[in-house]
Amino acid sequence: MGLLNKHRAECKSVLAQFEDVTNTAATAQDLLAALPVNLRQHAQACSVCRETAESLLATRSMLSAVPSSADLGGPWFASRVMTAIAERKAELARTIDAWTFLPKLAAHLTWASSLALLLASAWLYQKPISAPPQNAAHAVVTDITGEPVVDSSTLPSNDDVLVSLAEKPR
Repeated sequence: MGLLNKHRAECKSVLAQFEDVTNTAATAQDLLAALPVNLRQHAQACSVCRETAESLLATRSMLSAVPSSADLGGPWFASRVMTAIAERKAELARTIDAWTFLPKLAAHLTWASSLALLLASAWLYQKPISAPPQNAAHAVVTDITGEPVVDSSTLPSNDDVLVSLAEKPR
């Protein structure tokens, strides 16, 4: 017997009726009792139809334990999810905006420092050279260590320089 036998059309009718029967059936016998008389006789005689009725009831009892979609979030679930997504997107946008400000700031700082450097160099170029001290004849020039560069306090004359060049051996 079963779906591959001569009662195939009757088994299909029983299965179609099972889908139409409401959830009030508590046992397989209650489910079979809800069928029309000719289909009920076939279902009681056919093992496939009885197993299908038991399987259908087991499935309904398992699914009744699972919460429905209304229990998951209520009527405002979708709007709350969309609001949370929009808040997260706005938070990420604020983070990205903070980092995009940095290159703009760097460009402004570059221009400002270039302008300051240009103004400082122009000011230093136009600054008058400080005059040598009044007693330049008595000043002693020193190197970095503080040692005097010229030992004598008198400056050599041009004749002394020429004589010293002429006296050099060749």
